[in-house]
Amino acid sequence: MTTLAVRHTVQDFDTWKAGFDGHDGARRSHGSTGYRVLHEGNSVLALIEFPDAASAQGFQADPSLREVMAKAGVIGAPDVSMWSEASQEQY
Repeated sequence: MTTLAVRHTVQDFDTWKAGFDGHDGARRSHGSTGYRVLHEGNSVLALIEFPDAASAQGFQADPSLREVMAKAGVIGAPDVSMWSEASQEQY
């Protein structure tokens, strides 16, 4: 599993979240299996799960992603990184 970690600052969290939710079809079309969103005020960290790195890269390259981010009020360039799962435990 590969996690795409996207960190950015937004003008308004609720506006951003509505844009993020509206982009669900694009995430799914690239194979996303789920996500977690964490925020502290207007600082956002979205952890988006994909089955493999190629799927995550395809989503990251999707031109609609930048359009949605701009409309949702993302400020500046996002910090995007890809992480491979090493282990997981639920308690």
